[in-house]
Amino acid sequence: MPPPRSVRPISLANLRGFEASARLLSFTLAAEELHLTQSSISRQIRSLEAQVGKPLFRRRIRHLELTAAGQRLYRVVHASLADIDRTVSDLRGTRQRKRITLTTFASFASLMLVPRLADFAEQYPDIDIRIDAADEVRDLEADGIDVAIRFCPDSRAPREAIRLLDEQLTPALSPVLLARAGPFRRPRDVTRTTLLVQDHAGPYDEFQSWHAWFAHHGLPMPADVPTISFNFTYQAVEAAVRGQGVMLAPVVYIRDHVARNELVCPFEARMSSPHGYYLVTNRMSANLPHVAAFTRWLVEMLRPHEPAEPAREPVSA
Repeated sequence: MPPPRSVRPISLANLRGFEASARLLSFTLAAEELHLTQSSISRQIRSLEAQVGKPLFRRRIRHLELTAAGQRLYRVVHASLADIDRTVSDLRGTRQRKRITLTTFASFASLMLVPRLADFAEQYPDIDIRIDAADEVRDLEADGIDVAIRFCPDSRAPREAIRLLDEQLTPALSPVLLARAGPFRRPRDVTRTTLLVQDHAGPYDEFQSWHAWFAHHGLPMPADVPTISFNFTYQAVEAAVRGQGVMLAPVVYIRDHVARNELVCPFEARMSSPHGYYLVTNRMSANLPHVAAFTRWLVEMLRPHEPAEPAREPVSA
């Protein structure tokens, strides 16, 4: 029986060219980044496709698209090259500063993280933070991300995730608007002003809507109330602070504004949703000292201020 035919190892240069082309979806931009000619990048990709035995890109007139095989290979190559580069930098001693990459959704980043990062920087001045604010769920290992903060129901939280916060919602508006339109003693009183609506079409919006608020109190959603719709929660918070209407606010997002008397909550009762905020770490980097320090700080920063149990006092309609 003849010995098995040896397979020639894939060139690292080809993988570098592929990773840059897949990330940028452009042979031209990949060539500029790697200081090569476009024809060199094209040759690398053709050689790699020949070795893989499948096309990795769809060549359109004005842009590139990854095939299914290309997407699969990119996830592995991108993460592997990032690990190689980090390890080589550590061995060379050129990475004097540590860096943490965190992904979360834009409103959590704007309203919860950014205002508190100065405290972390003061405690850990040698650690840099990179925030990737995106609504989609990112693959931590494939994208080289260390930490994620996700909003989801218990049933969909990763097994190793740490629950940081529950979600409770309550109407909130500026003191000036409340003085003009109030007092608000019954749930339907919020219809005296504009309702600020979060209209980002997310999978959990039904629990964050004014429809849910009114249904929670046994009332139909009024049909003739003026509304202003926003894609992101932080936009609705800003509009509420400026007196443009009343929002159904996640309590966790408005604590600072309530403490500064920029917003007030006219009702003691809170509406609980079946979702929570979860901390997820990349298993490849979770035990690195600087990543572990950040996750400890994050848990300590959030948990001491966790909202109290919602009031159970009856609220008349």
